[in-house]
Amino acid sequence: MVPSTTVHPCLLVSEILVNIFAEVNERDEEEAARTLAALCRTCRAFREPAMKVLWAHLGTLVPLIRCIPCVKIIKSKGKLQDDLPTLALEREMSSTDWEIFLSHSRLVLTCGYYVSRRDKHPVLNSPSHDIGTDILRALSSPPPSSTVFPHLRKIRWTDSRKDSIRFFRLILTPALEFLDMSSITDSVYSVIIPSINDACPSLRIMHLPKWPFLHLPNMFDKWPNLAYVTSGPLADATIQSLGRLAHLASMDICLHKLHDIKSLIENPGFSTLRRLVLRAYNINLVTAFMRQVKSIHLREVKCYLPHGTTAAGIQEWITILLDRCMPRRLEILEIEDYADAGAEFPDQFTLTPDTLRLLSRFRGLTTLDLATACTYSLDDTTLTQLAICWPSMQSVALGTHWGWRQQSDVTLKGLLSLVRHCPQLESIGLVMNAVTTDITSQRPGGGVRRPKVTSLNVGDSRVGDPLAVTAFLSDVFPRLLSVDAFNHLGGRRRPIPAAKEHEEKWKEVERLLPAFSKVRAQEHPPVGPRRKAFFLEELYLA
Repeated sequence: MVPSTTVHPCLLVSEILVNIFAEVNERDEEEAARTLAALCRTCRAFREPAMKVLWAHLGTLVPLIRCIPCVKIIKSKGKLQDDLPTLALEREMSSTDWEIFLSHSRLVLTCGYYVSRRDKHPVLNSPSHDIGTDILRALSSPPPSSTVFPHLRKIRWTDSRKDSIRFFRLILTPALEFLDMSSITDSVYSVIIPSINDACPSLRIMHLPKWPFLHLPNMFDKWPNLAYVTSGPLADATIQSLGRLAHLASMDICLHKLHDIKSLIENPGFSTLRRLVLRAYNINLVTAFMRQVKSIHLREVKCYLPHGTTAAGIQEWITILLDRCMPRRLEILEIEDYADAGAEFPDQFTLTPDTLRLLSRFRGLTTLDLATACTYSLDDTTLTQLAICWPSMQSVALGTHWGWRQQSDVTLKGLLSLVRHCPQLESIGLVMNAVTTDITSQRPGGGVRRPKVTSLNVGDSRVGDPLAVTAFLSDVFPRLLSVDAFNHLGGRRRPIPAAKEHEEKWKEVERLLPAFSKVRAQEHPPVGPRRKAFFLEELYLA
């Protein structure tokens, strides 16, 4: 019997072929490009769908430029390993060259552009060649009535050369939704930013450089669909225009100065905000800005302060946050500063139980990280009261990044109470006093087990008998393999007395953990289907 040579009707539908080839592209990452190129040459029906998948997402513009017949490769004469060969033109681009280039560029949906290896974005593919300025100048003058990237949706641009500005403006099309310019220099940025206003009305995600000060009062009014913004310092009027956006869900900005505080407070905005990241010189700028935010949808708040904060500043920040969002809906709360406490430590840098109890109103928290210069006045009772209010907590870190620099009143019993009331905990950072292990020797954890916890950060905690502490930790955390102690401390931070001795004891705890972990695994073997059925049968007979 002669086999049929007719193609199945389903394979004549372009959309089905695109989905099949996209699956091939995802499953076979190493050979995906070669496979798709082979499909383009195999069958006329496969050519267009395979081309769409092959050229849809580019890590760099290099593959596209190398399709131009008049492009040559100039080998690098440098001795450094990072020196890449350069793409240049042998002659002027002809109409045929443009036809080939545009036939491929029309299929590109996303692209990340690099000048050299040192400018690459870590997420995207590494570039294999540098792009010469003669190519950029040639591509900046396309044939009349032609669009270079008519369907481009996403672009990451890192080229800060002036010869690239004109070509970059050609990329700005009405269909563009994602624009990342976070790596370009200030001189190029100030020239490009006015060009974006009217050219990209569909923008949803924008990443701007974090260092230049931007003063364009009504800049964000041009993009009504903007939902995610990363930016450097903004003028007060620009912040107000950002707060009027109807779909803004995520914002990551730097705060340099807020001149017109009264005007900002009188015109609250950001009503749709779900994620807020603030980078400011001090906590006062953060609290001033938070008075303008009023969103019941807020889920995540992060603050980074290079010049530090005080206990009073943190208390005011938490109080304002409680008023400007719906506390039960907040899931992630983080604050980090990089300054030393100064001569006033610990008087102005102690977080009291009253301040910490304010955090109990955030009952939906899953992540809490307070990496500040402050220390804590915290004991087992207060920690238990807080833990009861955080049933969904998955990650908690209280001052372990810099340490408390004084004796903690939290004991191993307090740690046990924390994990008992927070059953979903996976990551813990807590400074404790583990010198005296006032716990039972048979089952130190009292039956409480959290196998998801594999690492523990104890900051500058004191420790007594390493063997007894290891027995306790392995009973509560049977898969614990590492203990992080004293790793981030130093510089101008004040170490606790006998810090070196306690650090060595924690290292001994970490050395003992693997052996204890194996023993705990034997105590609690995994319950398979047969083992489970046996247990149920025993329970029934009993």
